[in-house]
Amino acid sequence: MIGKIRFYTLRAMETILILLVMGLTLSVLWGVFTRFCIGRQASYTDELARILLVWVSLLGGALAFGLKAHLGVDYFVGKMASDARKMLSIVVQLVTLVLTTVVFLIGGTLLASVQMSQQLPTMPWLSRGVVYAAVPIAGVFIFMFTLENLVEILRTPAEKLGAQTQSEG
Repeated sequence: MIGKIRFYTLRAMETILILLVMGLTLSVLWGVFTRFCIGRQASYTDELARILLVWVSLLGGALAFGLKAHLGVDYFVGKMASDARKMLSIVVQLVTLVLTTVVFLIGGTLLASVQMSQQLPTMPWLSRGVVYAAVPIAGVFIFMFTLENLVEILRTPAEKLGAQTQSEG
């Protein structure tokens, strides 16, 4: 059951990221076209590209956590005994949960809520808080994937514990 939820969550995130990158590309291309062919750049293209880049970066980072494709320092971890490797993996997951909670969930939610009343200069119909909402949304996914990894680590005997990132495996 959890495997299916994870699979469809990852696929949905990938699809959303593909659409966001397409939007980012089209925004930049339209900005270049209007600037050099029409003589005056469309006012919203720079800001839209920045917004989409924020969302792509944060959701892409969360997707990397879900795919275990994030950076991992595997050289020293591979030299450790299996029990020490398991303990280190648990500590890393707990630290990630704490940082995700404080920075992404609490901090990101505060940031987004404070900015909800602010309008963007070139897109007054869009709240600045919508831009910053990417932080807590990405945080939810990072928290969820990290918690899942922690449960998997705790359930697996130390000698059978595999790599925690794709680079290690």
